[in-house]
Amino acid sequence: MPQRSKLIRSRDDWKGKAVSRADEIRERRKTEKRHLGKIAELNRRVEELERASGGGQEKPGPAGAGIAPTGQPAEVRALCVSLVVQAVVSYRSVPRILELFGAAMPPGPGWVPHFTSVINWTLRLGLGL
Repeated sequence: MPQRSKLIRSRDDWKGKAVSRADEIRERRKTEKRHLGKIAELNRRVEELERASGGGQEKPGPAGAGIAPTGQPAEVRALCVSLVVQAVVSYRSVPRILELFGAAMPPGPGWVPHFTSVINWTLRLGLGL
């Protein structure tokens, strides 16, 4: 008989865990649905405010316009790729080095690219070669 009681207790433990997991999943779904509703409401409010503030006077440029300020982006790209290829610097450290130079020299590039951009530029160089 003691073996049967262990099986019953094990089954009850498993069932309790399964019920608690189901409750957690249900609560997460409810919370996600509430959050999505709030996000949709906030997006509607933003659109209303944009329309009310005269949104239509200035048309946005093409996608990606204004992301990088005009500060010799081609030279910054070339410098990043050169650091990776010639100086054998890791992708993640290139932006850190540019930030360091930007702090030391005020007329620096004005913007620092993300390390994933450096990866993409280096891959494009490889494809070009």
